[in-house]
Amino acid sequence: MAVDQTVPPAPGPTLSGPAGAEAEARLAEFARHTVFDGQVVTDEARLRRIVARHDPHLYLGTFVTCVYNPDRALCRTSNAPGDGQPVLADCQPLACRNTALTPANRQAMHGHLTKLKEALANRDHLAPYVRHRLEEQHRATAAFLTRHTPEIAE
Repeated sequence: MAVDQTVPPAPGPTLSGPAGAEAEARLAEFARHTVFDGQVVTDEARLRRIVARHDPHLYLGTFVTCVYNPDRALCRTSNAPGDGQPVLADCQPLACRNTALTPANRQAMHGHLTKLKEALANRDHLAPYVRHRLEEQHRATAAFLTRHTPEIAE
């Protein structure tokens, strides 16, 4: 009789979004390489080397989690140096295929959507261009959240 030696997946947030499945795969691979073998690393330089060796290139943010892949990153210009990290100032999370959402990211986006609704409630007091941009951002954010809401397993 064979005994299943696989480790069950750790309970944690299910990631959604264009790169949600890839993020979960990267985290599973990282977990496979970071098994506690009875030794504690106290040297910071050594710890950095160990982590860098199996770095999943996941960057947690308030609104999105970046599953960085430079080949499809919208935040990286073609002449930017390939240092292996996203250019956060140029992040386009609603259009980028590197975007994954944790439950906290979805909650933050819903909070932002609520603030946009509140700002648009006073639309008569807004300049036409500002009103248009807020409406556009509201539409895009709502559509993104609708597209990437995870299905609840029963």
